[in-house]
Amino acid sequence: MSGVLIGTDRLRAHATLWYADARYRLAWLVLPQAAVALLAGLALALLKPAGEWGKPADSKENEKLYLDLLDKAGKDGDRAAFEKLKAGAEAGDVSARSFMGALYNPEWAALYAKNPVKPDAAKALTYYQKPADLGFPGAQRGMTELLLNRGRGQYDLKRGCRYGLAFHANPVAARNAYLDSWSTLYWIAGCYTDAESGVPRDPQKAADLYMDTVAAKLPLAVTTFTDELGRQPPDLVAAIQRNLAKRGFYTGPADGSATPQTRAAVQALAGRAAGPQTNPGTGNPGAGNSGAGNSGPGKPGTPPPATPPATPPASAPSVEALMALFKSATTNAADEAKLRSLAESGVSVAQYLYALLLSPANTEQRITAPDGLLARRYLERLAGEASFAPAAASAAFLFDIGGAGLQRDPGKAADMTIRALELKSTEILQNLEQDKWGVGFWAALQQRLADRNLYQGRVVDQRNDRTIQAARRLLGNP
Repeated sequence: MSGVLIGTDRLRAHATLWYADARYRLAWLVLPQAAVALLAGLALALLKPAGEWGKPADSKENEKLYLDLLDKAGKDGDRAAFEKLKAGAEAGDVSARSFMGALYNPEWAALYAKNPVKPDAAKALTYYQKPADLGFPGAQRGMTELLLNRGRGQYDLKRGCRYGLAFHANPVAARNAYLDSWSTLYWIAGCYTDAESGVPRDPQKAADLYMDTVAAKLPLAVTTFTDELGRQPPDLVAAIQRNLAKRGFYTGPADGSATPQTRAAVQALAGRAAGPQTNPGTGNPGAGNSGAGNSGPGKPGTPPPATPPATPPASAPSVEALMALFKSATTNAADEAKLRSLAESGVSVAQYLYALLLSPANTEQRITAPDGLLARRYLERLAGEASFAPAAASAAFLFDIGGAGLQRDPGKAADMTIRALELKSTEILQNLEQDKWGVGFWAALQQRLADRNLYQGRVVDQRNDRTIQAARRLLGNP
């Protein structure tokens, strides 16, 4: 038994010194390893390990220091604080690396508005990786956010799911309220339903996570499982129905049918079961295993008090201000984050502009990667519920070209064209007259106009005068 204890002590000393002292790492590579192991055993008597076995020895001591530097750099624009934080990261301190990842993470650009460096998802991943591999929940969350969100340009489904599941299973994340990061949990849930994720398919686990995000009023989740419920796989819908039944919101069969009763239950869950959601999430963006990064009125490590879910601001910015924000969001990550936040809070014009920013139909250079699916959700909702004519026209263009995760659908393009004409969009009529539409669109539009007794003649997949005249009659401008 004593031999086992001595061996364990030497391993412990090796792990502690490996993370704590660069000179020891060099010696391990250069000198005979048996000699170095002996030195490690001797050093154990003199060195009091500061961290858990196999964890960075100086992490907990330095985390508060680096957190302070993070706030000074990101919130106050303190360049000297940034350089100190960067020096710590380059020296190998994992807390510093995690916080540097937060500074470069576009998801946190709105919080660190005075950041002396521009957000860069690729650099954020580079800084996050080591602390994430060592089990730091803030870094694991950062890796998940950037790798699973197509809009950040670093999409890697399998890798993102690996970090996401590690984050979700991390006991430190649970203890320090990191699992209240609803948008991150939304991305993780998708790992259980996507066949390409490398994760065994489990619709029930996905449904349970998705409904947690609905209960927390995450706008994307609420929209997906009300407006988009009919597009979800039946086994996922059945799992959602079982979850809603357990919560007491649903009494129907778990048959996988996207019924009005199921949608109503999801809406009731979103309206009644409030859950705190901060933006970008509870806890500190890069905090490590000690939880020191969580801010609050109590001691370090205490989660902040619950805040109500996002609601439309009492006084939304003017259209002119939103247009200016949209223009700058193409190159400024902080403004892109502000526009996204306004869209998620329910400001209709912001939703429209953010959808344009995401749309693959937008060919202008921009820092945000296209996301056809999210653009579609915003545009369809605005066209349907808000009767917003520009959104219907933009949705028609989007469905006609497809891309960025959205399959091209000439039929949906025709539906949105009809909707735009009903909403008196002269923009859509001008585009019809220019004839820049793809294969299948004209036949689909002619059929829909014929169903309304507005189009006479054969359905042919090409523009003709009868189609334009029928569109003008629907618009009310013959």
